[in-house]
Amino acid sequence: MVCSIVHADHAPTQTPETQGLDTFTNVVVAGISTESEEIVWQESSRALNDPPLSLPFGTLVTPFGIIEIEVPGFTTMIGRTAEVQYVVSYSEDTLADQGITSYLKQNALDTRNQAANQDNLETDKLVLFEGSSTGMMTSDEDLLVDGAGQFERTNELFTCPFGSTRSIMVPPFCNIVEMGSSVAITDGVLSTTSGERTVAASGDVPVEADYSIQLSGAGQSAASGRADAYMKSHLMEGDMQLISQLEGAPGVFINQFRNGQRVDITYSEETTASGEIAYFRKDMQYESGLRSA
Repeated sequence: MVCSIVHADHAPTQTPETQGLDTFTNVVVAGISTESEEIVWQESSRALNDPPLSLPFGTLVTPFGIIEIEVPGFTTMIGRTAEVQYVVSYSEDTLADQGITSYLKQNALDTRNQAANQDNLETDKLVLFEGSSTGMMTSDEDLLVDGAGQFERTNELFTCPFGSTRSIMVPPFCNIVEMGSSVAITDGVLSTTSGERTVAASGDVPVEADYSIQLSGAGQSAASGRADAYMKSHLMEGDMQLISQLEGAPGVFINQFRNGQRVDITYSEETTASGEIAYFRKDMQYESGLRSA
């Protein structure tokens, strides 16, 4: 199992209109069977595809750092205003030829705010293939989550009253993670699941992506062929240091921050097996948030 945790991401909230897509597929056939699908979902808390990411209201980037005007009650009234943008991509291509195929799959997409134990996108697949002497099944699957966000005021992100005591500002971030598998077998039982969460009502809920693959033989025999599973990620987190604070009118502060990059993580892992495969399993998870679930 691979698990990566950083503390920067804060997911955007849902749009006024949300969407839901659900599909269920069940195929049993002797001959040829194909399944091809692709999902690309982009969402922003401000204007989509309009770089650079928008700063929170009441802030200004200067040669001397970031200037923020802190007015009691004002920032709470306007809520979260810094831009956060995510791209989620999922694809699958399966071809089973010259054999008996039993294919079962369910997909669910929900763009509403999700709790810490729920996902926006979920997939669940189970395939049994028994090939002839020239039969072969190939199956490729990939999940990608790519997110970036500007710095934001801490007290606008949390529902938990104990979550906003560490810092006035949450730093910017830019994280991308990809995971998936590739299988080519003449016979065997293949099972995969994937899920991701990138929309939440508050910063209490972390961003998450997970993928799992399991391959074994049917009955007492081993699966014959090749299996590959991988995870790749590049994680970058910024830093916001308060270097000066001036009080103007009573309770009104002018804050000066020094900003920059503080974390840069590149990670890659791949597992392969070829031949008579008695058992192949790989579980991968990515979690990034201001609070861990």
